[in-house]
Amino acid sequence: MQPGDMTFFRISTDDVQGCVKAYLGEGAFINKEFNMDGGIAVCQNGFEHHVAMVRSHAADIVYEAVSKYLGWETYYHNCPAEKPTML
Repeated sequence: MQPGDMTFFRISTDDVQGCVKAYLGEGAFINKEFNMDGGIAVCQNGFEHHVAMVRSHAADIVYEAVSKYLGWETYYHNCPAEKPTML
């Protein structure tokens, strides 16, 4: 993959709580080899498997859509100070 801006997003269900949860943030594609196929997103908490990634910084827009309009519990990694990290 070519280096550049990226936004990552993952949706999962919490069957015990009966809700949808989302995890998103912004980062960058980097020019580094990993001993695995495909692209990966690495965060402070380790790997996030099976994430959607796009080549731009769009986390603010996604955060508003899924937390405000869909009402999903959303963790925003490295969230800007003016937004709550989770709704």
